[in-house]
Amino acid sequence: MAEADRVVEQPPANKSQLLPVLRIPEFVVFSVSQAFSLFGDKLDYMALLAMIAYFSARFGWDSARAISYLSVVVALPTVLFGPLAGVLVDRWDRRKVMVVCDSFRTVLVLAIPLIAITTNQLPLVYVIAFVVFLFGLFFNTARLAIIPNLVGQEKVLGANSFMNIVGRLATFAGMVLGGLIVDWSGWQRLGIRPVWTAGFYLDSLTYFVSVVSLLFIFRRLAVNRNTTPDGKPEVKLFIREQTRMVESVRELLRVVVHEPAVLFVYCSILLMVILGAAVVVLYVPIIQSARELGGVGLGTKGVGYVAAIGSIGLLLSSLLYGALGHRIKKHKVLLVCFLVMGLVVAGLAVSKTFAPVAPLIFIAGLALSPVYIGMDTLLHEAVAEEVRGRIFSTREWLLHLLFALAALLIGQLTNFFSPRRLLFGFGLFVVLACIVGFFLTRKKNIG
Repeated sequence: MAEADRVVEQPPANKSQLLPVLRIPEFVVFSVSQAFSLFGDKLDYMALLAMIAYFSARFGWDSARAISYLSVVVALPTVLFGPLAGVLVDRWDRRKVMVVCDSFRTVLVLAIPLIAITTNQLPLVYVIAFVVFLFGLFFNTARLAIIPNLVGQEKVLGANSFMNIVGRLATFAGMVLGGLIVDWSGWQRLGIRPVWTAGFYLDSLTYFVSVVSLLFIFRRLAVNRNTTPDGKPEVKLFIREQTRMVESVRELLRVVVHEPAVLFVYCSILLMVILGAAVVVLYVPIIQSARELGGVGLGTKGVGYVAAIGSIGLLLSSLLYGALGHRIKKHKVLLVCFLVMGLVVAGLAVSKTFAPVAPLIFIAGLALSPVYIGMDTLLHEAVAEEVRGRIFSTREWLLHLLFALAALLIGQLTNFFSPRRLLFGFGLFVVLACIVGFFLTRKKNIG
């Protein structure tokens, strides 16, 4: 069958769209290559965590503060270039964007362990990591935009469904297997020392596989010819998009003032940022650290275990809340879930072994999914359609900005308080905030 015939073929309305897209060889190759690339994204992060733990143990560095800087590095590309990435990707050849981004990531990730071991310093590593995550931002933007060019507009739903499944599996594998990879002592028998460097080598390989696969299907991808009508150079576009984001934030504030549901959602986002930053900055080092140093003693692989257990809880609560959530007021669900997560974080702060940690993380996963679903639903119900897209895009930008600021602040607080005390304090703060929230919203019809 000719290529053009496969693209225009319309699947019957009563059949799944997954099978038709899986009959397109280029899309299958693309999906598998992107699974490798997404796996590499998470493996890269796990390798960075293992590297920080290694240098913290060797030189007595403050691991929590180092991870807080890494959190800023991860969030900064989206804060600075998130509004611009989509505009530029539409101006450029998306095929070349993807190939160039993963080609540079292949080389840059290989350079990280060499520079880290040679200098025994992290600032230059952070700079390289920032560039890696910046390329990742443009790569992922182009990856999402190019799917219709592969399968045709009428098969986009099936393609997105399959890509979503592949993406979730790759992300899960990257967290779980990534922790095992960077902590596996067997690398020493292969001459790879320190063992965490193997994570970067394999990460570089995943990006290289992506590049080769993209070049293989290069000619099958249609070139996007879109350009902005004003033809402005990239620097002017950057200034324009950042100005638009500031205007979007102002518009968001006006909506927040007049819509109690939106105000409630953004207060919830603030609690989520506090909890998320506290867990990443404070609890990840506790999992990695040896028991004699006050940690749980699981190393970086323990971070993967925690992610896996939380993911199971998150999946189960997604199914349960989707079936039963309509019976309960959404703002009450959010308050209860935050209350539970605050108690969990306080419990993690006092847990010295993995035995109580596992059920606590599972409970946190159960509580987290209704928060995401509830916040999105409240915004859908409360925000007018003509501004809904801007509100959601602004939320993502603001979420990354607040997370970076919170991580930086929490990292600095470790100069004055121990990570466990800080973690317990933030958990208690969220619990008290939820109790106050119940009183403030008991007579309000939020949703």
